[in-house]
Amino acid sequence: MSYKFTKKDFKKIAKALSAKDPIIEHNHARIEIEDIISGRKVALEIYPELEIGERLGNLVQVFTPLGLLQLHFCTDYVVSEELGEVILFAENGSKISGVVLAKDAGITLYSNVDKSLLSKDPFKLSGEVIGCAMQLALTEHKLAEIK
Repeated sequence: MSYKFTKKDFKKIAKALSAKDPIIEHNHARIEIEDIISGRKVALEIYPELEIGERLGNLVQVFTPLGLLQLHFCTDYVVSEELGEVILFAENGSKISGVVLAKDAGITLYSNVDKSLLSKDPFKLSGEVIGCAMQLALTEHKLAEIK
């Protein structure tokens, strides 16, 4: 089941990313994120309802100077104004995938992660997955609501 995004969600996401108000198109919203210091620019587009294969659901995509990231059937998101980050994530059984956007136009993608990793002691994890476990652990309270 994918999340039902509203204009209120778009504004909340833009605010956390210190972006201008979302640009609302007829079937999606666009949030442009720019960091003057680093010179980075990315654009987040959220299609609240789109035909994807044989299902209707949302589509989250991020345009970067180097390419495009897509997250199909986003199940929810978490905003951290303190960190200046938004995590948009999709659950599929015991797996989770997430796109982390930062107000400095940074982007991180985690795909096909075992949800059990989120509750592990980060000090017992290998260095390569600590960041993933810690960032996606911020979604745990939302995962419990969805189950």
